[in-house]
Amino acid sequence: MRVSVKIALGSILVGGVVFGAKLAAAHVSHSTALFSDALEAMVNVASSLLALYALILGAKPADEVHNYGHAKAELLSAVATGAMILIAAMLIFQRALATVVHPPALEPLTGGLGLGLALNGAAGVLNGLWAMLLMRVGRAQKSAALVADGKHLLSDLITTIGILVALLLAAFLHMPVLDPLVALAIAVQIAWIGGHTVMDNLSGLMDRAPPPDMQERIQRAVREHAKGAIEAHDLRIREVGAAGFLEFHLVVPGEMSVNQSHNICDRIEAALRQEMPGVIITIHVEPPEKAKVAGAIVP
Repeated sequence: MRVSVKIALGSILVGGVVFGAKLAAAHVSHSTALFSDALEAMVNVASSLLALYALILGAKPADEVHNYGHAKAELLSAVATGAMILIAAMLIFQRALATVVHPPALEPLTGGLGLGLALNGAAGVLNGLWAMLLMRVGRAQKSAALVADGKHLLSDLITTIGILVALLLAAFLHMPVLDPLVALAIAVQIAWIGGHTVMDNLSGLMDRAPPPDMQERIQRAVREHAKGAIEAHDLRIREVGAAGFLEFHLVVPGEMSVNQSHNICDRIEAALRQEMPGVIITIHVEPPEKAKVAGAIVP
C-alpha cells in the first residue's frame, strides 16, 4: 500500500475522532461557534474520503480511454473539497446570523461550556498535528489532494484557537453575543480558504507549469546534456498532480545518424528524470533548417 493511501486512511480515522469530539462539544455547550467548528470537522471527514478515492483512482495506469493516466483525479478532489468548504461556510453564516440579534445565554464555564471547550481544544491539537504530517507527506508525494486536506486542517486549528479565546472572553465578560459573532468570523475565514483551494486547483487542472526555479533547472539539464545538437526550442512543461509532461524540439546536424541523435535524447532524458522523477518526455528531433535561434536553448 502506498504511503499516500495510508495517510489518507489515517485522515479518515483522525477526522472521525475529531468530528465526534467537536460534535459532543457543541452538544454539551449549546454554542453556535462550537457548532460551526463541528460542521467544519464534518467537511474534513468528507474531504478525506474524497482524497482517498482520488489517490486510488489517480494511481491507476494509463488505459485506452485515458491515455495520459488519471492524475487529474486528485486535482478534481481538491476542487470538490474547496466547494464543500464553501457550502459549510454558508451554513455556518446562516445559523450565526439567526442568533446574533438574540443570542442565547452561555452555559457556565464550570459546566457545559467548560467541558465543550476542553473537548474542542483536544480535538484541535490532534487536528494540528495531523495537518503538519499531511502537508509534509503531500508535498513529498506531489499529492494535491493531501496538501489541500492538510491546509484545511491547519486552518481548522487556527479557528479552534480563536473560538477558545473568544468563548472564554464571552464567559468572563458576560457577553453571549460574542458566540455568534465568532461563528460569523469563522464563516468568512473558511470561505476564503475554500475559495483559495478551488482557484488554486482549477489552475492545476488547466495544465499549470512548474515553478520558475524548476523550469530553470530543466533548461539547464537540457543545455548541459545536449552536446552534439545545434539547439533545443519550444520547451513546454506541465504538471498534473504528481505526474509531469515535458516536450521540446531538438535540432541536430543534417549529417547526424539516427543512432547518434537518439543517444543525445537518452542523455537528456536521464538528466531530466533526475529533476522530475516519473516525467513523460517527448523530444522531436529536427533538421538544421528548423533552428529558431530566438528563445532557443543552446548547448
